[in-house]
Amino acid sequence: MTKPTFIAIDWGTSNARFALVDENGAMLEEKQGQGIAKIDGAAAIEFTCFEAIADWITLHPALPVLMAGMVGSNIGWREAAYVETPASIRKIISAANLFEARGTRFAILPGVKTERQADGLPDLMRGEETQIIGTAKDGLICLPGTHSKWVRLTDGEIAAFHTAQTGELLELLGKHSILLNPRRAPTAQIGPSFKDGVETACRNALGLESLLFTVRSRQVTSGLPAEDADSYLAGLVIGSEIRSALISHDGSETVQLIGSPGLTALYAAALDVAGKRSTQVDGQTASLAGLARAYQDIFG
Repeated sequence: MTKPTFIAIDWGTSNARFALVDENGAMLEEKQGQGIAKIDGAAAIEFTCFEAIADWITLHPALPVLMAGMVGSNIGWREAAYVETPASIRKIISAANLFEARGTRFAILPGVKTERQADGLPDLMRGEETQIIGTAKDGLICLPGTHSKWVRLTDGEIAAFHTAQTGELLELLGKHSILLNPRRAPTAQIGPSFKDGVETACRNALGLESLLFTVRSRQVTSGLPAEDADSYLAGLVIGSEIRSALISHDGSETVQLIGSPGLTALYAAALDVAGKRSTQVDGQTASLAGLARAYQDIFG
């Protein structure tokens, strides 16, 4: 076993991932935990953190801890203030919140804020910037998830981005609307119904608010099977997101997808319907690579 060098923590709203990492950025051990939204207050977050890493810092007391995600937000442990776009890797890492707790050194990476180019409204990311630091190249990047991010990376800087609340919208529609059978857990699959939804959203002059009810109407009148309705719904919502993003970020380049393999596969299929090429990078791999880069700059 190679020697541990630091502890990496990717701590989001819903989940936490703790990793013991060696000098090459490879994960030696891993643990999972609850997200920030499920823990009540900074003191409880601190307790949860040390409970998760206790055996590692007992064996290796000098290890520093690198953290990213909602743990650095105003509902997290210690706030790491947002940096403004354009945001270079150096700018993001140099704004980390450095502190010591219970004899252990910590660094929490900041989020990024912007005024959107399309409408001048504010937007935020926290956690995705670490994935970008780890793996992304100049161009158009999509990080699908509960709150999907579309990012323009120029000369190694986060130049612009916007958020699409796609994942959360799908969850709400699946559980709290008349569109799907409430007795079935929605599970979108890549197939004809999903691609039909994407194409409908991409080619239709009407907006998503007018297309959503077709999930219901097509089940009643057009032979859309109930078991395929969730895939059609996902296609509509993801297709609408992609249509808006490609208008906002005009260009013919390949879209870089960073996220969980199942989700990036859905987006890759949707982009293919929209006539766009894509590449896929595992989100956990990207987060770990970003934290490893930050470790080198801060503690290396």
